[in-house]
Amino acid sequence: MAAAPANPTIYLVPSRPWLFELGASGLSAVSDEALDFVCRDTDILWLQGAWELGPAGVEHDLSDDKRVKYFEETLEGDFTLEDCIGSPYAITSYTLNPTLGTDADLASFRERLRSRGVKLMLDFVPNHTARDSPWIHEPDMYVPGKDGAPAFGRDCCTSEWGDWTDVAQLNYWSSTCRARMIDTLMSVADKCDGCRIDVAMLCCNAIFEETWGDRLRSHGFQPPENEFWPQAFARVRERYPNFIAMAECYEYPEITPGGTGKLMLEQGFDVVYDKVTYDMLYEDNMDSLREQIFSNPLTSAGKLVHFTENHDEPRSASYFGVRSLAATAVSLTLPGPRLVMWGQERGRKNRLAVQLRRSQEELVDEPVASAFRRLLAALPSCRGTWAPLAGVGSPAKHLLAWGWKGGNGSVALLVANYSDTQLSTRVATAEICKELPASEKGTVELKEVLSGEQHHCLASDLLGEKGLEVVLDAFGARLYVSSP
Repeated sequence: MAAAPANPTIYLVPSRPWLFELGASGLSAVSDEALDFVCRDTDILWLQGAWELGPAGVEHDLSDDKRVKYFEETLEGDFTLEDCIGSPYAITSYTLNPTLGTDADLASFRERLRSRGVKLMLDFVPNHTARDSPWIHEPDMYVPGKDGAPAFGRDCCTSEWGDWTDVAQLNYWSSTCRARMIDTLMSVADKCDGCRIDVAMLCCNAIFEETWGDRLRSHGFQPPENEFWPQAFARVRERYPNFIAMAECYEYPEITPGGTGKLMLEQGFDVVYDKVTYDMLYEDNMDSLREQIFSNPLTSAGKLVHFTENHDEPRSASYFGVRSLAATAVSLTLPGPRLVMWGQERGRKNRLAVQLRRSQEELVDEPVASAFRRLLAALPSCRGTWAPLAGVGSPAKHLLAWGWKGGNGSVALLVANYSDTQLSTRVATAEICKELPASEKGTVELKEVLSGEQHHCLASDLLGEKGLEVVLDAFGARLYVSSP
């Protein structure tokens, strides 16, 4: 298995809603045209929710009045019982969900992706299982609950949200559990090129101790000497050296002051979620945002997965509003993997709840969709060497600018005004553009991706003190790409 390209685009496709929208009976029934669509401008396809679920998850969701009310609100009064398909994170078995087909169908689907140059990513959920998992009565597999049944899953630092009552908490102080989960991860790695690993930080010793230490000691368990993830990845990478491990990870400074994400990388993950940049883009905290982008070594090293939307967050078009396109252009042109949610490229605003097979229907916002599709198509130009760009003259606090220099001589320049007022400025581009060839007229052609416009820039400006002149509307962004 060859390695993924640097700074890949990862496209999150929720498997069962996707098939429902297509009207396809399973993965084998997905047409070439439909597969080409989700593979377009994609390096890694994350097929979310591929694994088998039991009936307990749906029964749990439909018995919870608050959750049913949420479903009804999400579908604006159009909710039916058949729309509830159960959370993809309440897994009973790591075999393909029967609504998608068989494991042989999954293998065939992977080959179809591979023929298009796309890698397959699947879920691995280490922290918990469905409450009707076949493992549920096995000794030491789960944290003991107060009633003799396994404890509900939970997150130590978001306890105000309550327990995750649809799942059972696995016991990482148990050697039986650890061995089973490593074997399970190996079986998943046999079927894909990488995994998005759910709430991966919860298995780390310090965080597991904070969540479950008192409970487990009272039942005679003792903390392990070694961390789980280094053991697990040593096994996986012995067989699959290029296996991609992406951690859904959130920062717990009170437990891991050096950075939870940094800890996960030290334990063997390739990349970790960058929820920090996401939150700062929403909060408009420019000082913190600039520090995160320009001073965090994990950003420049390409170790952070950037996104403005995923299945746990609202649709970016509704959440960020007028800032959505600028926030997305900023996020997806940074070093590191770029995560895009199914439907985001169409400007969808209506959220898709993970327990539902569909979201509320809406019309495509074509101008937004066109700009977004051009952005995705241009992301391969944002590879190579990344460098921050400075404003010429007095610095503008809300200016965000950087460039990419490709190995083939191409250049990409991102300039964004992250404020609610117009900005007219110049950006120093001499260093990053110095190898661009000029025409006989002394100009350099740049295509502005988001508008699709061609620009004829004076080479003397780009390579001199004047730099690139830009006028940006409120929350405006420009992505200029040269020809190689």
